[in-house]
Amino acid sequence: MKRLFAVLAISLLSALSGCAKHLEWRQKISVMVQTPDGPKAASSVVSALMTNTLGMWVPPEGKGVTYKITGEAAVLELAPGKYLFALLNLPSAPSVFLPDAPREEAIAQIPSMIGQTRSLRPDQYPLLVTFADINDPASVRRVDPQNLAASFGAGYRLEAMTMTITDEPVTEGKVEAVLGWLGEYPEPKLSPATGRTTDIPFSRKVSHGDFIRR
Repeated sequence: MKRLFAVLAISLLSALSGCAKHLEWRQKISVMVQTPDGPKAASSVVSALMTNTLGMWVPPEGKGVTYKITGEAAVLELAPGKYLFALLNLPSAPSVFLPDAPREEAIAQIPSMIGQTRSLRPDQYPLLVTFADINDPASVRRVDPQNLAASFGAGYRLEAMTMTITDEPVTEGKVEAVLGWLGEYPEPKLSPATGRTTDIPFSRKVSHGDFIRR
């Protein structure tokens, strides 16, 4: 009898857990940069899946809102062999488009906002990186969005970054075309472990999954 009750309880919990709200949309991140040769721009469309279990009958550790991105970073060639990447640590669309709305209401509205665009504030920018040697993952360097000249030279300036809710297809292949060494799995860092607990190189703070997630 106890065994039957336990099975029924688990089945009920599983059914109720399945009531989580799943909303999916596509969003385009666009990067505009002023260069000595004039303005240049690039964009990437990613798929966003938001799962909301707030108010659901699920274990406490399962409650909340999760945000999953599928796609690839935006990549912009600013000069021959010199690339700027806007990585996938993107702000959530509800926080960009409806920052003052109640959370669940904002989440529900996003898929219906196709075609709408918002400029990102500097505190919403994804991490920007470049490579001293595009063939050496350990040569990755952080790019200061307020000072692109420090990474690329005089005359380079970030003009804007925007997010657009779109029905365009998810971008594929652009990052792999530039980073031939990019691995299949998202977890590995861009350089081997050093064994140190301090003075960790920046390449150990960036993973393959920051560039592409499938």
